Amino acid sequence: MFWTDTSKSTSRGRTRRPLTLVEMTIILSVIAILSAVLVPTVMSHISQSRILRAKQDVKTLGNCIAQFYQDTGFVPKTHDSRHGGPGVGAVDLLVSPGNTPALPASPGGVSEWTTDSADMLEYHLYNNLPGYRLKGNDGMPGWSGPYIASPPTADPWGNRYMINIVYLNPTPNVLDSNGNLKSACFVLSAGENGIVETLFDQPVTDVAVGGDDIVHRLQ
Repeated sequence: MFWTDTSKSTSRGRTRRPLTLVEMTIILSVIAILSAVLVPTVMSHISQSRILRAKQDVKTLGNCIAQFYQDTGFVPKTHDSRHGGPGVGAVDLLVSPGNTPALPASPGGVSEWTTDSADMLEYHLYNNLPGYRLKGNDGMPGWSGPYIASPPTADPWGNRYMINIVYLNPTPNVLDSNGNLKSACFVLSAGENGIVETLFDQPVTDVAVGGDDIVHRLQ
């Protein structure tokens, strides 16, 4: 004779009791504590990764400008080209795509980063829009790009990278050919706060980076 032990309930037939108010409170408290601990840590890692990327980007752009100069013998400071070399449409800034950074409440000395004449970095470093002479096998200097793997993009906070290219003078020493003290040239990101705080014109002998700006110095 076969018989069934009805004293044991099967898992399929088992009824789950609802959580008590105390248990729900404990679970929600644990979730809140974990969120309070983990969220700042995650946000800190995100912030640090953005800063690291910006530091790498400004250095890369600086190296690209240096390679451009090495190949062509001149600095890309114009919109156009004349006879394969630099043209006459002078610019003060080379910039990437992105939003124009904000200015501090007292913008004296930094407003040039957003108001001076500008041209796109990609025109000179990626697609040779000015039409510079190409470097060939004849030993003549010329454009040998692209100098960057893809067109420059905005910084990690959506603002443009900027170079005060008007001041780049690769000749040795701290004085220019006229005996005047050179100004420093930077590749700059306005950083996490999106406010450009580094002076546009600074003597090469006394340079300071403002706020949380991220810069790579070219000279």
